[in-house]
Amino acid sequence: MNRKRALKRIDGLTPRIEEHLVKIADDPESWDYSHWIAEVHDWIEQIEELLPAIGQRTSAELRARIAEWKVRLGE
Repeated sequence: MNRKRALKRIDGLTPRIEEHLVKIADDPESWDYSHWIAEVHDWIEQIEELLPAIGQRTSAELRARIAEWKVRLGE
C-alpha cells in the first residue's frame, strides 16, 4: 500500500478509536464493553501493520499515539 492510501486508512480509523475509548471510559458496565475493546485492538493492529508504509517520522508520531491508546485501554 502506498503512503497516501495508508494515511487515509489511518485517518479513518483514528476517530473511531477515540470514540470507542470514550465509550469504554464512560460506560465500563456496558454489554458492549468487550466488543468495543476488541474493535479498538483490531484497529490498532491494522494501523500498526500500515506503519512501514508511512515513513519514519510519521510512524514515530503514530507509535506514541498508539502507546497512549494502549494505556487508555489499561495495557
